[in-house]
Amino acid sequence: MAGLFSTYLKAGCLVLAVIVGVLIVITANDIADSHKQLAAILSLEERSSAAIDRVAETLSLGLYEGGQADRLRVSAKSQRIHIQWQRTSALSLLLAILLSITLVLSGSTNLERQLLKVAAICLGVGIFAPMLSIVAQRDVPLLGQVVLAYESKGVAATVAALYQRGHLIIALILGLFSIVIPITKLLLTAVAMGPSRLAKPARHAIHLIGKWSMTDVFVVAVLLAFLAGGASGNTDAWVGHGLWFFAAYALLSFIAAQRIERQWGR
Repeated sequence: MAGLFSTYLKAGCLVLAVIVGVLIVITANDIADSHKQLAAILSLEERSSAAIDRVAETLSLGLYEGGQADRLRVSAKSQRIHIQWQRTSALSLLLAILLSITLVLSGSTNLERQLLKVAAICLGVGIFAPMLSIVAQRDVPLLGQVVLAYESKGVAATVAALYQRGHLIIALILGLFSIVIPITKLLLTAVAMGPSRLAKPARHAIHLIGKWSMTDVFVVAVLLAFLAGGASGNTDAWVGHGLWFFAAYALLSFIAAQRIERQWGR
């Protein structure tokens, strides 16, 4: 009875984890959209118009409220971003708890299979949620803070953007090493653990793919990009929720692979 309850509880946690993961992707991308809208409000053209409104407001002794409207618009958008970030962080914590419960309930019996399932959920969030955001801004006399450029990208969005801009080869390489190979490796590992005739070929394929896996290198490259982007006084950069889940996938899949390879060697 206890074993049946544990099985249903693990299944329920995984289903909830998938739902929460989808919500994280949605809210994380909403944050990026809100930042993009705020960057548009703080663009050079908009700041110039706002400066004229402030002058008109001062000359009219407050009868014209264009400057006040602009301040309220900036404040409201900033507050919205703050709330969205808190919501996404809370969902991320909830997802981490659900996945941890799943692994704890698995014990050591089917831990490898559960690790693969948890890694797959983390990979999905890591691919579709923004990983890195960079904003170039400058304080301009009379205009205040002006945003010169803003970019927020995840793995899938970066591949799509490279493809749309005509960088087909780079898009294919990035998509291959950061999307196709990780997904293929998870699927092959699941097949290799089964009793089917495809188990042995799948194990050989995993060894071949492992030699070309660039997951860890990709995560480190994003971190270096973050550090390089934040080095400039006029540039601010921050990592998104997608990076942490992509890194979690890399760690969990590595642990699962090590455990499975030890079983194959017995």
